Amino acid sequence: MAQIAQILDASLLLVLGLFVLRAQPRRTANRAFAAQTLLIGGWVLSIIVLHTGSHPGLWSGVSFASAAMIPSAFFYFTSVYPTIERAPSRLFLRLTLLLGGCFAVLSIASNLIIYDVAVETVGVSRRVGALYPAFAVYFVATWCIALYILIDKWRRSRGIARAQLQYVVAGIIVGLAGGISTNLILPLITGESTYSRVGPYFTLAYVALVGHAIIRHRLMDLRLFVHRGLTLAFAIIVSALPAGLLVAAFWPRLLTHLDTRELALVLGAIAIVTVLIPITRDVANRLLDRYVYRTHANYRRTVREASQMLTRVLQLKKLLAFISTTVVRSTAAEGVAVYLREDGVFRCAIAEKPKDVEHFAAPARAPGEVIAALETAQEPIVTDEVARERDAAAVALCEQLTQANWALLLPVLSEDTLIAMIAVGPKLSGDAFYQEDLDLLMTLANQAGIAIKNAQLYAAVVVANEYLENIVATLESGVVAVNAGGQIAMFNRAAEHLTGLAAEHAKSAGVTVLPACLGNPLRATVEDGQPRTQPEVDLPTADGRASRPIICTTSPVRDPGGAVLGAVVVFSDLTPLKELEVERRRAERLAYFQALASGIAHEIKNPLVAIKTFVQLLPRRRDDARFLEEFGRISTREIERMQRLVDRLQTLSRPAGGPRSPIDVRLPLTDALEFLQPALDEKSLATTKTLGTEPCLVLGNQAELEQLFLNLLLNAREATPDGGTVSIELTRSEGQVTVAVCDTGPGIPPELLERVLEPFFTTKPRGSGLGLAISAGIAQAHGARLRAGNREGSGAIFTVEFPLVSVVTPVVA
Repeated sequence: MAQIAQILDASLLLVLGLFVLRAQPRRTANRAFAAQTLLIGGWVLSIIVLHTGSHPGLWSGVSFASAAMIPSAFFYFTSVYPTIERAPSRLFLRLTLLLGGCFAVLSIASNLIIYDVAVETVGVSRRVGALYPAFAVYFVATWCIALYILIDKWRRSRGIARAQLQYVVAGIIVGLAGGISTNLILPLITGESTYSRVGPYFTLAYVALVGHAIIRHRLMDLRLFVHRGLTLAFAIIVSALPAGLLVAAFWPRLLTHLDTRELALVLGAIAIVTVLIPITRDVANRLLDRYVYRTHANYRRTVREASQMLTRVLQLKKLLAFISTTVVRSTAAEGVAVYLREDGVFRCAIAEKPKDVEHFAAPARAPGEVIAALETAQEPIVTDEVARERDAAAVALCEQLTQANWALLLPVLSEDTLIAMIAVGPKLSGDAFYQEDLDLLMTLANQAGIAIKNAQLYAAVVVANEYLENIVATLESGVVAVNAGGQIAMFNRAAEHLTGLAAEHAKSAGVTVLPACLGNPLRATVEDGQPRTQPEVDLPTADGRASRPIICTTSPVRDPGGAVLGAVVVFSDLTPLKELEVERRRAERLAYFQALASGIAHEIKNPLVAIKTFVQLLPRRRDDARFLEEFGRISTREIERMQRLVDRLQTLSRPAGGPRSPIDVRLPLTDALEFLQPALDEKSLATTKTLGTEPCLVLGNQAELEQLFLNLLLNAREATPDGGTVSIELTRSEGQVTVAVCDTGPGIPPELLERVLEPFFTTKPRGSGLGLAISAGIAQAHGARLRAGNREGSGAIFTVEFPLVSVVTPVVA
């Protein structure tokens, strides 16, 4: 019984080593582990043969030779598994192999290790040679160093690698430590090998722990390989049970009627048949599948290859070509056509069929009946099954499918919506589509639905990006977009021109390469998500010697959840606008001076004409006393008229020259109204005033403000017809006071509103056009603003907005 257990132990070790080697023969770790396990199995097997008493000297040498190579193989395994990281030098590895080889040769060919081996009742007796202690030191030292390396790797590893190493280390410690104790250390100390038979039993723990690591923790990636082997062994055992029971039942008769040779032949035949039953069943199954299905597709390989391709490809044309090719290859159909939904219509995107097939049709648009049936069913439609139905819709659908020679329709769905359709022709073999075919094709169609949707979305994103890039590229404003990490994602041509930076350099360098006036607001917007606007900043040129004015706006880029993904800055060169502004102001000044010169010439020309006329008549009428009196009176009047014009021009040029102090704006307004009241009464004009009760202090000059309000009231009097109304309203708001003078006249034509405050502009038959211009100058000198407009009913309104002050100390300008 003990010998059977040892044989089973040796068999398990040899099978384990061969399994590991066969699973991945090119992997270094598998070869090292297989060598170590096969050497342990050989050592156990040689001990079993040794205890039979046959040639003890030879088998004792073989056991020591196997044992001599175990530390080298174990050391080699620990140096390469699970990685070569922190492995010892190759020189040390070669040294252990050399020592192991030398001890193995000496164990068989000399008496330097052991000699005079004999098998006795109590066990094996032997005598040790001169190198036996050296052999023991080599074995234990090499084994301890290798074990230290393996434990160090276990300590530094994580996850599944740590679990694998844990069981390998435990198996080696329990299995080899016990064997070293009983078969190496004790004989060295006592000089007897009484317990050498016990040593092989410790390797059972090694097999159990390593087997557990293989099955539960995928050691050496053998789980599938071992699973198949165990499945086959279990199938053989199950198949052997009926035969075993039958043999057991008839065993007495077999012993009676058959001799030993015949009985051995019968048992051998039964064993062979039992072993071949699972194998022949699989072979027959494959042959039958080839006959029944003819084109038997490899389901797993097809799905695996399709999954790899459908998850990697984003180009729609390449994706559709792969789908059609896969369907044709897996079914050997007469043809395949793929239809995609476009604007509610299913159009043929690709069609594939062998050259010698002419009956498979792929119309440009899929028939409406077919699409309606697929949208309703949302599962494969087989033409043969539709033909068995007798309702009108089924008959019409069958006619459409038969006409196009379509044997199978596969729906391609995305979120329960039909986005594509795969039409498959009949098989070239004439066979039907079995359930296995439908399962495979629907798996492909389901994966194709996700892949097609992704490809369509990808194509839409590409088109949108190209469209956006084309728009951005044609903008005259610079556009720079950055992500949350500060990497530049967009840098258009205008940005290159304005900053002097190349787009490739900017994208590789990031936001740090941008000028501070662009980079700082971009970084700030990315950090806090707030938009920023800089009305005018200076952007330095590439060489840094000059700058140009720009307007700069930054905005955050957010995802649907509101998280900041980046920021974009848009900046425009203000240089052309500055130049246009300068040109406009120059044109306005020129027009102003032209109007001013024209007005002055007109105002001076009239008095001069009168004086000139009298001067021309003076030589002939110098004795006419009445003429001379009239000449003096008219000349004096016209000269005074010119003097008043000069005075008003001086007021226009220097409207605010007097001292200023905080003054209640109601006082000059009331004085101006009282001064002009007789003139208002002369036209029977009603006056209303709303001045409030609280003082409204402004910083100004009493006389100048009175002149300002007097001009406004005079303008209102002249514009208001007899019996009209002139209104004065004073409103106070936070930080300012507004004085409004309104009339009920015809108002100001809208096209003339911008010109009423210009010098010498007037719509009255008589007037210099300087009153409102002087008023605007006085208002500007007081920090106020004069506005002209029209009321909603009729009449004009002039408003003056003054800033309020709280200072009580007089201020002299």
